[in-house]
Amino acid sequence: MARVGVDTIAWIGDGTFFHAGMPSLLNAVYNGSPLKIVVADNGTVAMTGFQPTPQSGKTATGKPAKKVMIEDIARTLGVDLVEVVDPYDLEGAQGAFERMLEAEGVAMVIARRACSMEAVRAMRPEKPVPYFVDDELCTGCRICLSQFGCPALAWREESGKAWVDSAICTGCSVCAQVCPFDAILLEGS
Repeated sequence: MARVGVDTIAWIGDGTFFHAGMPSLLNAVYNGSPLKIVVADNGTVAMTGFQPTPQSGKTATGKPAKKVMIEDIARTLGVDLVEVVDPYDLEGAQGAFERMLEAEGVAMVIARRACSMEAVRAMRPEKPVPYFVDDELCTGCRICLSQFGCPALAWREESGKAWVDSAICTGCSVCAQVCPFDAILLEGS
């Protein structure tokens, strides 16, 4: 059953956008579809071995190449609203998503941030500074666990408090932004 005139929200990675998403985007613009698109842009094709995307400025063999940016393609194809956000900036990202949902026609938010695995690799031999949960400030509300699916966050049954596994924390700060009680802090702060 066709749902003509009903907004559709699509989620696509940057690698998939380059190899399969552009024709669909053009078709949506051409047909006036009320399509909302979120592009998770981590700068790599992670599912097939972390090859660079066309916007990296290098080929798979590491040779220099012309950068081809997703936002430029989207604007060229006629997308009505295109915004690039840092997904770790929750307030800024939320505003962009709200504008995308309110926009008429085809709208796109590109959530651009390096793949966390690649970012940690690039920091070697340094290690990211992890976050921790201050047990005196943590109320046990579990919002950090229910609103943010970070694998470094866990629950301690014995204390009824959240905790951060510093061995896998990438130091992104999103958990601290989600906590309404400011109980998640940067180590050493």
